[in-house]
Amino acid sequence: MARRSNCFLGLAAGAALAGPAFLAPGSAPAPGGAQAPQLRATAAGAAPSAATSAASDSATTAFGAATFCAAAAGLAVSRRRAEGARRKAGDDADAYGASHTSFYTDAVAKDKYETLDEVLSQKLKDPKLKGMVTELLDACVKITEALRVNLVTVNDSSNTFGDRQLTVDVIADDLLWDLAKSSKLVCEASSEEEPEIVKTNPDGQFVLCWDPLDGSSIVDNNWAVGTIVGVWDKSTGLIGATGRDQVMSLVTLYGPRTTVFMTLDDGVYEFTLGEGNKWICSRDKIQIKTECKIFAPANMRAAQEVEGYNKLINHYMENKYTLRYTGGLVPDVCQQFTKLQGVFTNPTSK
Repeated sequence: MARRSNCFLGLAAGAALAGPAFLAPGSAPAPGGAQAPQLRATAAGAAPSAATSAASDSATTAFGAATFCAAAAGLAVSRRRAEGARRKAGDDADAYGASHTSFYTDAVAKDKYETLDEVLSQKLKDPKLKGMVTELLDACVKITEALRVNLVTVNDSSNTFGDRQLTVDVIADDLLWDLAKSSKLVCEASSEEEPEIVKTNPDGQFVLCWDPLDGSSIVDNNWAVGTIVGVWDKSTGLIGATGRDQVMSLVTLYGPRTTVFMTLDDGVYEFTLGEGNKWICSRDKIQIKTECKIFAPANMRAAQEVEGYNKLINHYMENKYTLRYTGGLVPDVCQQFTKLQGVFTNPTSK
């Protein structure tokens, strides 16, 4: 940021030098405080007047200022290119500042993006699971719309943990319950807001468990929040099952855009909600690197009580990891899929 600011200041200085206030004519002011001579056209073959001389000097000064401005702009571009090259080469490992510690996207725009249906037809063989994914994403569209028009206020009710619920919590939870109770594919469901198994359709194939809106403590800030859903087959059910027993899972992130990360037959895919509330595939077969330089430490106050956590955070700081933590599990985990690297930690306090 400092380098970019310096370049900007250079451009501003060049523009100021090229401005009328700094384009002083070469001749001295007229006696009696009169204004400097104005530029006048001269007849062909006439001897140069004081006004003509002043005009020539002013034009020279303006040309010099313009040249300086252009040079400053060129220098700014050169610095940005050099900075980008250093980032790619990894030569700035010991540097500081936003431009050195940030990890910018390297995603390149495509001419065409596959639709949700196109990807599911190729990457999800189970027809029932395809239907379940479509229904879940339809619910996420409704939650997106609800978040855009509803204020964040305290609701009269509390969940089973005694937490005061927010209106948006209740709305998101109700939308998912509407799905679970009306779907022919869901046999049982449970919510973090109401952690009890509810039987819905005995002929259904899947068991759902969700956190309707993770990030209740930051949603009033208009920060990114999300929905987490796990899907199990009824053959294992939910009680006693593990995460590895899931047939698929998804995490939806509601930010400036709505994106969802989900597991398909051959890996994790990202879909983005586009125009007309249509989903397009924005990333496919995401692979997280084994090495990283980003960390998101939740519950940092636990470092005062848990010695191992204190050592871990010190390790990240001493090795100049980049801190990227918003206070929401969903955005802090999803950044690992977009940046293809990162560590999220959340130990409990004693």
